[in-house]
Amino acid sequence: MSLSVNNVLMDLCCATSYRNAVDIVNKVYNRGGENGFRVHTINDRMESIGDAISREIDTKSCGILQANGFDPETGFPLEDSVVPDSIKVPSLPDATSDRKQEISKAVTDYNKGRDKCMRIRSRTLIRDIEYFPDDCVYISIDDVGVRHQKDKRKDGGSKNGKVVENTVIHIQSKEGVYIITTVGMDKAFRLMLAYLLENHLLENRHLYFFSDGARNIRKGIKDYFAFCPHKHMLDWYHLEKRMTELLSMALKGSKDKRHEIRKQLAGILWVGNISDAIEYLYSLDKAFIKNAQKLDEAVEYLNGKKPYICCYALRAVLGYRNSSNPAEKANDLVVATRQKHNGMSWSFSGSHALAVIEAISLNGERDAWLRNHSIRFSPTSYDEIEKNVA
Repeated sequence: MSLSVNNVLMDLCCATSYRNAVDIVNKVYNRGGENGFRVHTINDRMESIGDAISREIDTKSCGILQANGFDPETGFPLEDSVVPDSIKVPSLPDATSDRKQEISKAVTDYNKGRDKCMRIRSRTLIRDIEYFPDDCVYISIDDVGVRHQKDKRKDGGSKNGKVVENTVIHIQSKEGVYIITTVGMDKAFRLMLAYLLENHLLENRHLYFFSDGARNIRKGIKDYFAFCPHKHMLDWYHLEKRMTELLSMALKGSKDKRHEIRKQLAGILWVGNISDAIEYLYSLDKAFIKNAQKLDEAVEYLNGKKPYICCYALRAVLGYRNSSNPAEKANDLVVATRQKHNGMSWSFSGSHALAVIEAISLNGERDAWLRNHSIRFSPTSYDEIEKNVA
């Protein structure tokens, strides 16, 4: 197929069903009957393109990892490799007195007129706030599952697997943004590490990860970035959502009273006061407790997530990010909008093919791929992303 036909098909197949895409492209190119495009032909073509793109990205990332002293198979530093000090111990400018005063004033202003448990008090959480966002790299990670086709084994998928999990990573720095997608969390982390190394985004930078707190994401961050300092934060939306779910099962009483309890707890968690939050939960009148086990689960959840809970209030006041929304938005654009509809099911290769085609389009890499099968693997400007999304 010609470059122009492939370009049109990539647009159509990422936007609508293969059947609709075939109808449209046959009309555009005035083809029909024996000469017309067919659904299975277009399906196979998209999978072929997606596989080729993935192979190129894999080859590029393996070369980058090896060139920087990392094992391309595991993503971990090789035994004899020397990770530069600019990565292990980033050299960053100290906060100016004006910047420190600005943050101190923000804390003071926020605390005025608030109850003690809802004040910003933790010095550790205040110290964790980044002074200069331009020196930081913000990474949001999310998974999205689509229904898996039954009885498909040719691509390595399990016969009984019900879901194809696509991992989407959104990376933001002062240089721009980039979206990575693949099937498999470990592979996603290796691709992300290669991208960060290639673009010098580990050198003299602070890494800030945002996620929903899933165990596999926590483990990936811990394993793959053990060689450099980083901060992993639990997305506020997921923290509040989980607390609401557990409290809805734990509490009884009037709707207003239950709402009041949830609001009070949210106010305490918003400033990162976990000990106060746990104390508040255990101080609730037993008359409002329907299921004490669910209350214990809420406390267990907070204790388990404590290392990843930040001072959301201060971050909000300073205009900093508090969530993994960029990754979830990228998930919508790359996977969910096209693939999550009633009656749809996907093979591993089919789902990933459309996801990776959409990703390189958002990253502004499609033209280079169509012309010379190359992937730039570098940040895309915010204006370019906005244009590609539109």
